[in-house]
Amino acid sequence: MNGGPRTATVRTLDQGPVTVPCPSWCLGVHEDGLDLVDLAHEGPETVLTVDVPHGPVQLLDAGLCQYPYSSDPDDRGVQVAVLLGTGWHRLDHDALRMLAAQLVVHAGRLRDLAAELLNAEGAL
Repeated sequence: MNGGPRTATVRTLDQGPVTVPCPSWCLGVHEDGLDLVDLAHEGPETVLTVDVPHGPVQLLDAGLCQYPYSSDPDDRGVQVAVLLGTGWHRLDHDALRMLAAQLVVHAGRLRDLAAELLNAEGAL
């Protein structure tokens, strides 16, 4: 294996086979059969898994992503894709930090609810 940049060849609808450089964090798996503007580099995902009475549930899948050939120049930089609700949202550094801060606040609210629940159960 040489020490040069990693590349991947992707079969696109509009450009045919295209060899693209991959960032170091990219998993190297790219979907064939899309237009070049839709080509995405994706990194490993991190997932929050919570245990509930009926088994584990995945929340907040997130990972680095980049659409280097996007028709929207704002989408060409590296972002983090986060699964929120039923859709993926691409966040930049500031938006991701804001999401993290909101999650910290929400975690505090959940702790408060746990205390209320304990008090409510004790009042029965």
